[in-house]
Amino acid sequence: MPTESTMLIVEFIRSIPSGRVASYGAIAELSGSPGGALGARQVARILHSMSRSQGLPWWRVVKKDGAIALRDEEGRCLQRELLESEGVELDASGKVDMGRFAIG
Repeated sequence: MPTESTMLIVEFIRSIPSGRVASYGAIAELSGSPGGALGARQVARILHSMSRSQGLPWWRVVKKDGAIALRDEEGRCLQRELLESEGVELDASGKVDMGRFAIG
């Protein structure tokens, strides 16, 4: 059974609207979890283990600098395609303008 803090993070991720993004750390902080690297890792673990079963819009979560965190090329390309299909623009280096597209 997921903890209350886990479910708060899940609900926050679900609430990220189409065309917007949030960073791992911002999700942790806005959900009441510890901020910084510890909170960001918790969000990453939840996304990894629960995205499919909870139907989470995982592609709307990026690093605090707007970069896609996925390591494999196929995953990065898929995330970029999904973001762009929602109107999120990425620059030549593959980063989202957090000032323009981030919530929170």
